[in-house]
Amino acid sequence: MDRAVHVIVDGGLDDAVALAVLVGLGVPLAQVVATEGSMDMGTTATTTRRLMATLGSSVPVRLGAERGLESSYPAGRDPFHGPDCFGGRASTLEPADVPTEGFRDLDGPVFCSGALTVVARGVNEGHRISEVVWMGGAVAVGGNMTALAEFNAWMDPPAADRVLGSGVPVRMVPPDITARFRWTTSDLETLRTAGTLGRLLAEAVGFILDRDGVFLPHDAVAAIAMTSPELFTWTTGSARCETVGLLTTGETVIDRRPGAEPGRVSMAEDVDVAEVSARILDAVGRATSHG
Repeated sequence: MDRAVHVIVDGGLDDAVALAVLVGLGVPLAQVVATEGSMDMGTTATTTRRLMATLGSSVPVRLGAERGLESSYPAGRDPFHGPDCFGGRASTLEPADVPTEGFRDLDGPVFCSGALTVVARGVNEGHRISEVVWMGGAVAVGGNMTALAEFNAWMDPPAADRVLGSGVPVRMVPPDITARFRWTTSDLETLRTAGTLGRLLAEAVGFILDRDGVFLPHDAVAAIAMTSPELFTWTTGSARCETVGLLTTGETVIDRRPGAEPGRVSMAEDVDVAEVSARILDAVGRATSHG
């Protein structure tokens, strides 16, 4: 990419794989912003910094948001990815300083694998955001937090609505696409062979595989969507996020009416699963050389 990417993560194991993919592909990174997610921002930031150190990267890890754009985040965190955001295995990562600095201006492209709070603040403050690639929303498959709300939209619906309706070009990679990637034991064994980093990731991801029987590398798929969009089929239109519905808050609403405003949100609707999977694993293997 011509300009360094601002990366926003919320500490999931799929975020960890996505960061390995970006480093392995040599994508220039301006900063990695750790924001609230399934765990608190401090835990997310600390583990993310240790992961970046393990990747041999000096890209700064900075603090994002502890609260939503207009209110607090929903109460009751669920440590879905483990108490340390790394399947309980953050101690296997390189030691690193605890991040204390707030995020810098989002000047250029943004990759967001969490809530859009930081991006919305950037929009409000006039940051020169050229494009947002967001793993989030849901189109036809329904939600994973409520019947209609996907986690990253549910975490801060006003922020999602602000970004989707801002006019900034957004590429949305929803679970409609990412849930097609269902890693099982065989995929984990392939990951384990991708050098030292692949082994560390495989051992951490095993936390979810042992519990659920499958691991969905949502954010890593979105990372490939940013670097190789030609592997996806896109449709462009208008999208917003419901903020006040009694049963629908956090739903991403796609306007498909004839004559609707064209909008600047491109939604992934199909994907070459085999090729994207291969590129994820190859990129992780390349990232090992940085460690």
